[in-house]
Amino acid sequence: MDITFQRYVQATPQYQEPLDLLQRILDFQTTLADKIEPALHIEPAVAHQKWQAGQPLFADESLSIPSAVFLEALTDLRPLLPTGGAVQMALDRLLGSSLMTSSNVETLLAELLKGDDLAADLSAWIQRLADDTSTHPDIMAFLLRTALCPFFEKQGAPYQEWVETAAWRRGVCPMCGSEPRMARLTHQEGRRILACSLCHTEWTFDRLRCPFCESDGQPLLRYFTVDDDETHRVDCCDRCQRYVKTVDERVSGRPANLPVEDVITAHLDALAWELGYQ
Repeated sequence: MDITFQRYVQATPQYQEPLDLLQRILDFQTTLADKIEPALHIEPAVAHQKWQAGQPLFADESLSIPSAVFLEALTDLRPLLPTGGAVQMALDRLLGSSLMTSSNVETLLAELLKGDDLAADLSAWIQRLADDTSTHPDIMAFLLRTALCPFFEKQGAPYQEWVETAAWRRGVCPMCGSEPRMARLTHQEGRRILACSLCHTEWTFDRLRCPFCESDGQPLLRYFTVDDDETHRVDCCDRCQRYVKTVDERVSGRPANLPVEDVITAHLDALAWELGYQ
């Protein structure tokens, strides 16, 4: 376990088990990413033209994911999950599904990648496989996103440095078009940075605007904290009833590790759901 994880475990020992799982998954994703070669070759002018038109970079691009590598990734993921737990059992049902033969997976991946709205197509794919395996969609989303993340992260890596100059101000990821999972307020300027739920791309977004429905200003937008913890907060929109968890680096005094912060703020998710936010 690296020093970042050790610091978080010491500060939040009640989350040691899920943090241990997260460390295993991140190591798994790093190993998987090493097997993948970037397939996209996009010139800066073309990338900025797409972003200025409001298109994520991956839209209408020739992406491909080898079905054998994807199936191997799911198989390699299994022993990392809690033995006999709901997630591992869901993965067993998925691997045993008739939809997960090599030829079917090749077709499913091709259908996923051929459209111009990857996020919507992935959501539909998650629901289809959840229905086929009698799995909760949230668990299926976790499994598929865990295995797919390294593919999309590796494709987007060469273009990360262009994002900040692209003036992208949409609430979805400039690379893959997925919604944000977490946000942070930067230590020095207090800029709001959103982090993609799929490929981990980060991008600047307006402080007083909902990334999901574009509402801006009060009283539709508000936030809450819990137990005098000013480092972590939940930004809510009363128009669309969506929320995003946010880490304030100005309070913590250090850069946030958002995957870890996501784990140790699970209680904020539970409270947001209880209040009717999604």
